Amino acid sequence: MSNKLNEGETLFADGKIDEAEACFLSLVESGYYCKEAYNNLGVIAFQKDDKENAIDYFTKALEIDPLYKDTIINYTNLLRELDQLPIAIPLLEKIAQLNPDDEEITRLKSDICSLMPANLEQ
Repeated sequence: MSNKLNEGETLFADGKIDEAEACFLSLVESGYYCKEAYNNLGVIAFQKDDKENAIDYFTKALEIDPLYKDTIINYTNLLRELDQLPIAIPLLEKIAQLNPDDEEITRLKSDICSLMPANLEQ
């Protein structure tokens, strides 16, 4: 499994997005519950402006590991674009509680919370 995941990540880094996507898809279609593959598929779908599939992939990654930081960050970015930030707050609060020294999560949570009043007024 890790060889296929590494292969997909290398392809993605090299800008071979379609090949990377095929690699990650073959991994999850083989029955592997691989949070990294689902997260990467979510990122690819988000980049292709396929927000519905991005949500599905991020959700599957979080079903495997509800505290997977990469997915929480990527999902939060998607929710920000969809103007659905209230969904992100509980995820960020939970991971911030468990990892209080994680500056990236703390900063993201602070940024999201600061946007909420303007968001609620709309």
